[in-house]
Amino acid sequence: MRKVIVAIIVIVVLIVIALVLLCSKLDSLVAHAIEKSGSDVTQTSVRVSGVDLSIREGRGTVRGLTIANPEGFAEGDAFSLDEITLDFDVESMRGEPLTIDEVRIKAPVVNAQITKAGETNINKIRENVMAYSAGGGGQSEGADVLIRIRQFVFEEGRVEVDVSDLGLENQTIGLPEIRLSDVGGAGGAPPDEIAKIILAAVAKQVGSEIAGSQIDRMVKEKLGESITDKAKGLLDKIR
Repeated sequence: MRKVIVAIIVIVVLIVIALVLLCSKLDSLVAHAIEKSGSDVTQTSVRVSGVDLSIREGRGTVRGLTIANPEGFAEGDAFSLDEITLDFDVESMRGEPLTIDEVRIKAPVVNAQITKAGETNINKIRENVMAYSAGGGGQSEGADVLIRIRQFVFEEGRVEVDVSDLGLENQTIGLPEIRLSDVGGAGGAPPDEIAKIILAAVAKQVGSEIAGSQIDRMVKEKLGESITDKAKGLLDKIR
């Protein structure tokens, strides 16, 4: 599950930076920036259906953001985020930290595929993100920007787990609403640090949902207790 959340948070941070730094541009330019940056980082196709910005009101909305499955997996989307809204402090754009009053992610869906070899589409995207960062691709104009998020809300989310390759029934796991306050503190923090703060909090709360699901039992029953190591490896991939 931490691998799932890592990829989500990386994309969200990219969106925050793109919206704040480019909010004086046309909506279409912001949409293009999100798609290009997201596709470069994940090494797969990132698309948005629409972007609406209002500098005067200090609001921004991204609708229909999708991240396609990487090569080697079935066609479709690994992630689908119905709506991301931001309320930002216009005055803070003149200095640091850039203050986001609220980031609200509504109805995020993670479509996790697990193959017989124990490979997952989510882990592949995570590997792509890490390779991009390690190669210096993550260094950009916004890399040194300090960001403060007063409220981060993650709501109505779910994970669709496709374990059909293992001969098992697919599972849906609901994700709890998660709220974080004052991410980055009064002085703000770099985007990567913001991502780490959110990741740690989200992973902790979401972990209990996964642990309480039927996936652990199903995989162990399918593989048998005599090959516990293999079962554990697959369960680790799912988590």
